[in-house]
Amino acid sequence: MLSAFFKSTAQLVSKTLAPYGQSSRGMANKLKSHSSAKKRFFPTSNGNYKRWQVGLRHLNSGLSAERTNRLSRTVFVDNTQKRMLRKALPYSCKK
Repeated sequence: MLSAFFKSTAQLVSKTLAPYGQSSRGMANKLKSHSSAKKRFFPTSNGNYKRWQVGLRHLNSGLSAERTNRLSRTVFVDNTQKRMLRKALPYSCKK
């Protein structure tokens, strides 16, 4: 008898504390985006991701001008990285 009372009060409390139109137990969890991936990869409108090239921060005085200019451009990620980024950034691309 007492356990039925506690069950009914728990249901009543959960219904009153839930936002309007949503039950407290029926809401899905939000997925978290990977923080470093947010800063390093940028989604494009067609589902690709842009990134900077590596090797241009320091120790590049011996590089030719052609190489430094080539490394300064942004490039698109390949398909294996794209698959990983879709999991790391779940809300970035619609495709």
